[in-house]
Amino acid sequence: MAHFSSTQYNSISKEYDAVNGLPISKAIVINVERVLSPHIKGAKVLELACGTGFFTRHLLRWGATSVVGIDISQGMIDIAQADFSTTPDASKSKFMVADCTQPFDVGAEGYDLVFAAWLLNYSPDEATAAAIFENISKHLKPGGRLVTVMPHPEEDPIVCINKLDPVFDKKYGYKVVLKEKLEVGYLVHLYFSTDPPVDFGNYFLPKSVYEKAARTGNMKGQLSWEDISLPSNHDEVNSYMAEPVPERYFDDWLQYPDFGILVAEK
Repeated sequence: MAHFSSTQYNSISKEYDAVNGLPISKAIVINVERVLSPHIKGAKVLELACGTGFFTRHLLRWGATSVVGIDISQGMIDIAQADFSTTPDASKSKFMVADCTQPFDVGAEGYDLVFAAWLLNYSPDEATAAAIFENISKHLKPGGRLVTVMPHPEEDPIVCINKLDPVFDKKYGYKVVLKEKLEVGYLVHLYFSTDPPVDFGNYFLPKSVYEKAARTGNMKGQLSWEDISLPSNHDEVNSYMAEPVPERYFDDWLQYPDFGILVAEK
């Protein structure tokens, strides 16, 4: 059962990009680029939960030949289409509205890579996650791979919720509030200290639930959770930031990064 509207982002689509400007969001970009670097050049990419196209720009900059972006929010897609229509990337990008938990078709077995940032955490249960993986598998070429950003993987997600709450709210402008314990996993609400503030709900499920869902959804190849890190060179870290951050800014974050990256092969 869904505990919030599947279109909750329509009302915050214009404000959401402020979240992407936070330093902890830029730290995600650093790690995603590292994980994708062996696979992105020349790749035909399907991006799920593309939002306003924040990662779409990076995917094309890193070497993808084309990106098809899917999002459930019409508001997000409207912004992405408007932003990309006047750029050199217009011919390499396409955006459409679809619910990734329901069957859709943008070219079966047509993609080298599926990328998704913050998609599977909208699954309230294993069956919904499996439906998402089924869509992913259907669209990947044989041997293709999924790279997806998710909450920090834990078998009991309460560990993640408790770890993130005290430090992240004070230092990184990000708070996770537990709303309800579910039969499996937790309903949470996320709050970001942006201007204006942004908040939305999602789910934290056990690590093994996502892994089982991947298998049920026909992702039969290797599954791996990537290590999360940052370059030792502080100038390199700051080159990704909207504004420079002081040295050791990420020290607490590195003790327990707020996200994980799952790579799954078809």
